[in-house]
Amino acid sequence: MIGRNFFLLESRRLLLSLAVGGACWLYSKDSMLSLLLMASVLAVSWGWQLVRVYRWFAHPEDLPPIGGAGVRSILHDVYVLRSRQPQSAPATQRSQPYLNESLASMRDAALMIDGPGNLIWCNDAAEYLLSMRFTEEKGKPLAKILPGKSLRKYLREENFQKPLRIKPGPDPEFCLQFEFSRFGVNDRLVFVKDVTEQDKLERVRRDFVGNVSHELRTPLTVIKGYIETLQSVAAGSNATLKKSLLSMETQALRMESLISDLLWLSRIESVEGERKDDQIDMVELLKNLCEELTPAWTDREIELLTPSSLNILGDAAELHSAISNLVVNALKYSEEVVTVKWTDTVVGPALLVEDQGPGIDAKHIPRLTERFYRIDKSRSQTTGGTGLGLAIVKHVAVSHDAKLFVDSQLGRGSTFRLVFPADRAVAANASPATVTKA
Repeated sequence: MIGRNFFLLESRRLLLSLAVGGACWLYSKDSMLSLLLMASVLAVSWGWQLVRVYRWFAHPEDLPPIGGAGVRSILHDVYVLRSRQPQSAPATQRSQPYLNESLASMRDAALMIDGPGNLIWCNDAAEYLLSMRFTEEKGKPLAKILPGKSLRKYLREENFQKPLRIKPGPDPEFCLQFEFSRFGVNDRLVFVKDVTEQDKLERVRRDFVGNVSHELRTPLTVIKGYIETLQSVAAGSNATLKKSLLSMETQALRMESLISDLLWLSRIESVEGERKDDQIDMVELLKNLCEELTPAWTDREIELLTPSSLNILGDAAELHSAISNLVVNALKYSEEVVTVKWTDTVVGPALLVEDQGPGIDAKHIPRLTERFYRIDKSRSQTTGGTGLGLAIVKHVAVSHDAKLFVDSQLGRGSTFRLVFPADRAVAANASPATVTKA
């Protein structure tokens, strides 16, 4: 940016000081006096220019002082740089008000909090929904504006992958959903929605399924009792009657299994948001599960591998149910050995259930965890499946912050992986790797 005029000016300044110093030396023959005079000429010249420049810095709106070709080029560059700042500053200064105006016009409630969680801005919809005034709450922690243990824990853990639902007011029906996203360097943009009706509908659905399933158990028990009675009375009857009673018994058992799964799924959903921090010995749980399944599948082989000895923080009954569903599905839909493996991965401990069955077409995999979804309805009726097993597995995975993955190819079998986060893993005292066959 500095042109050659600058060096030309400085060379002139130096030649002038040499000329003055040389004249002094010719007149006085004193070299020290000559050098001192040369330095004084340079200092006075530079000092005068600096004074003029500093005066201009104090009043940048004025034109820069032009004192020479070299200084002109320097001050011109400085003036251009300074003149660019007012052009770019309004753009950055306008971006924040523009964003605020855009969010303020939204019908959904929006807030901004800083790194420590203090409120720095909100729109009118947030003031109305949260029953607060921004002028009074500005700078206060969001956890104090909306008190509650779940919100404090959510902000402290900073795990914003899943939205948070809370019931902040005295009304037990009123429910809010918070969704956090990063904004700027450390700030957070928070969207708040009133999900009272959605929460109510979900609760009604759960209650309906649970109540209906519970009410069906009594008449089903009566029906099963009469079927058993008729079977004992008709022991010597014709084959057609026996076949009919056997079919009735089979369907009654299927209905009983379906009702049990519905009740269990309803129970899991009702406690999905609760803490599950019991320490579960997974190796022991898997061993007991294999021992339980062996009498029902005497002609099948279950291979248990436990290279990991990590325990899990969770609910033993839910984990037992989810793993049992995975293993039973593998036994139903394959004829070879089923492998159950508890191992470590880079993200956390994982349970693998592998079978050598016919495999699953890729188009079915995304819908496997839907309720009552069946790949082959005729085969499901033959095996007695309810279509709820993998739905139960999915809900147990969600309640334990785990992920369910399905790897399958037609003709090559399937592998179901249940991967737990590292923060739910707990080191066991001592449990070496074992290989057990059931």
